[in-house]
Amino acid sequence: MRKIVLFFVFAAFGIAAFTQNYVHRVLVLNEGYFDFMTGEVVTPPSIGAYDPATGEYALLNELEEARFISGIAMDESHYYVSADGHLLKYDRYTDELVTSTSLTGIRKLAVWNEQLIVTRGEFGIELEDYIRVLDKNSLATIYTIPSATMPYTTEGIVVYDNNAYIAVNNGFVFGGEVGMLAVLDLAAAAITATIDLGPNGINPDNIMLDGDVIYTLNNKDYSGSSVSSYRVSSGDLSTNDLINVTSGCGTSALYNSEVFYQDFASTAITRYDPETNEILEELELGNNLYGLTFDAINERFYAGVTDFFSSGTLYAFDLDGNVLDAVEVSVSPGTIALDVRTATGIEDVAAVTAIQIFPNPAAERIVISSAEGRVRIFNAAGNLVAEQLSNEGNNLEMDISDFSAGLYLVQVTRLDGSVSTANFIRQ
Repeated sequence: MRKIVLFFVFAAFGIAAFTQNYVHRVLVLNEGYFDFMTGEVVTPPSIGAYDPATGEYALLNELEEARFISGIAMDESHYYVSADGHLLKYDRYTDELVTSTSLTGIRKLAVWNEQLIVTRGEFGIELEDYIRVLDKNSLATIYTIPSATMPYTTEGIVVYDNNAYIAVNNGFVFGGEVGMLAVLDLAAAAITATIDLGPNGINPDNIMLDGDVIYTLNNKDYSGSSVSSYRVSSGDLSTNDLINVTSGCGTSALYNSEVFYQDFASTAITRYDPETNEILEELELGNNLYGLTFDAINERFYAGVTDFFSSGTLYAFDLDGNVLDAVEVSVSPGTIALDVRTATGIEDVAAVTAIQIFPNPAAERIVISSAEGRVRIFNAAGNLVAEQLSNEGNNLEMDISDFSAGLYLVQVTRLDGSVSTANFIRQ
């Protein structure tokens, strides 16, 4: 009877722990190099992918007709890329181009249900609209917010509670920058509010969402920067200057309710608490960053470094600023996005090659027989407690002496994307 009960405990735990999110790959948008003096695309923009399991980078697509690339959004089956007047829809699993359309001044993207929200802006051109909503399947226009309603160029987007919050900066009109959030009711297809970020909130360059709090990093007139905080539930708004920024911020990102940013002229990244308006830490990275994103699943961050005309590198850092990996990409890796997937499904578990763990139960060490890939161990609460790469054809030995007694699940993600799981008991 005990064996039967134990079997069902193992099976239930295996299914529960198997539904784990993991970073399948890191998508990198390289802006390339356009020579404004000659009008020549020297290095075309491109899309590449970095595999965290192997440390390898692969070029997916080059955009030979574009001068630059600016935004990406994903849904369950596709990713959408904006590049110099082009909107491109790719299959998320094959990276094949599905369809595309032309749209002058396209900037940033966000997905809501079957719709794709698009912001717009272009130097020296007045557009008929600066916010447009498309059908994400056909890329046809559903509706626009005409420039008579929103006369300023727009930038980043976050979606919360069926509303799109859009950073309005008029950034393509030098000296005419503004600072506000436009609230687009996606069900009503209308702007329902415009929130002024205040005199120090001019030129929001990045917009970030944390629960019901929206943060913007504002570059003002490039003589300094500020962070605005807007809580949707209460309407509370604050804007605070960043005292250690003297020129503007080249990049910023949100992690664990803190804003990380870097001054244009700095090689250190600052960790800032917007709730207390305190600088918590400055991490010296030795590089001026161009793109930045955080991987909360694996507790690391990725950053792009470039000389803007001949080279680009993608770095992986731990949270203390130590370099975990660095790979050559292309010129100006300015946008970095995580392709997060969920390892789930009983059919998937049954279809993949089994792995074996011995001894089992164990107290000090276990040996895992598996194909090449990333090995993760989860405890009964579903928390990741260990992670390591294994080599094809070899048995992987892992130290479990520091683990608490109990049931654990081992998950192996192979290079072809297949996943195997097995349980063991730590005595």
